[in-house]
Amino acid sequence: MRGVINVGILFLVLASARTTEAAQVSVTAVDLVKAGKIDIARASWWGFDPEDATECLQAAIDSKVKTLIIDNVGKSWIVRPIRLTSNQKIIFEPGVEVLAKAGEFRGPADSLFTASNAENIEIIGYGAIVCMRRDDYANAPYKKAEWRMALALRSCRNVKIYGLTLAESGGDGIYLGVGTRGVPNRDIVIKDVTCDRNYRQGISVISAERLLIENVSLTNTSGTAPQSGIDLEPNQADERLVDITIRNCTTQGNSGFGYQFHLTSLKASSKPVSIRVENCRSFDDKVGSLQITTGRNVEDAVRGVIEFVRCEFNGGGNQGIGIDGNAGGACNIKFEDCVVENASLCKPPVSPVTISGPAQGISFLNLLVRDPIRRRPITHNGYDEVPPEAVKGSIIVEQNGKPYTIHITPTTLSE
Repeated sequence: MRGVINVGILFLVLASARTTEAAQVSVTAVDLVKAGKIDIARASWWGFDPEDATECLQAAIDSKVKTLIIDNVGKSWIVRPIRLTSNQKIIFEPGVEVLAKAGEFRGPADSLFTASNAENIEIIGYGAIVCMRRDDYANAPYKKAEWRMALALRSCRNVKIYGLTLAESGGDGIYLGVGTRGVPNRDIVIKDVTCDRNYRQGISVISAERLLIENVSLTNTSGTAPQSGIDLEPNQADERLVDITIRNCTTQGNSGFGYQFHLTSLKASSKPVSIRVENCRSFDDKVGSLQITTGRNVEDAVRGVIEFVRCEFNGGGNQGIGIDGNAGGACNIKFEDCVVENASLCKPPVSPVTISGPAQGISFLNLLVRDPIRRRPITHNGYDEVPPEAVKGSIIVEQNGKPYTIHITPTTLSE
């Protein structure tokens, strides 16, 4: 009967697995997995090679056991690129490090973990780290590239990622891309994750529907543009950003923006975007805290809703909030109870809130701007191109602890 085995045998299997030596395979345990007798396995049952554990770990994943524990064997799991499979839960034990093998990952898109057109994957990694060798990839013999991801998901469905740290990639910590044209990632949860010192982005979202990013830290991205904490940037008009929620996340010290929404590849014919960012923070992101860029004419600008609720943008290098495009108010861009503080202190002429081009359809409800410099709290470059009601709402400006309120009207905006 499936799932019923001799308890004594299972005890011996589990005990031997915890003492597995390098390259020693627990034959009894592997046979039980193959026979479908057990649904939980340890990666070390397929062996462990401290010099290169790729074959061992890939074989464990390819067994398609329902739950695979990558166990803490006291040394790093040093690997070449690994493929994930459908219908599997992977649990990293605390203290586990999966490390990219030195001298490998020569291909420009060689990622450490990749899943394409896969479904029903759960990755749990509290206290564990997936780490690449970012600095190596910037030098010969490597060719310059920005697609060596720590974890790449392409056209996947029902994927959950919890607790893992993804660091030092040659691209993004997590990449949500396309494996089959027209098929987005669907039903993705990224929670309690840290993405640190990645080369291009902490997280890139190319195409996704029903995506939750929650309690995620995105820090110290640097290497090649855009170098942001999180970047939502489709490549084609048939890709989508639908039902996206980013909640309780923090970006800090990224060389680009904290939060970047580059939507110029989406068109009026694209599926309307729906993005909600709530209780998120940006600290000292070097180019700026937030940038939203859409099409600059009505024919090109994607439709939809982008809203920010109770977010804090602190210490952005160029601006706290930047909006460019959004012709005709194609997207309804809303800020509610948000804070911009200490933005662009090194460039006083730049306003904390900067709107460029024909942007319309923007509203601020109780936006608080804390600014030690006396300057315009908001600037609309290209204001002459838009109607008076292009920007609505109110801004509370606080200088030296003294607040005053600006109600945005055609008169105040023109001034």
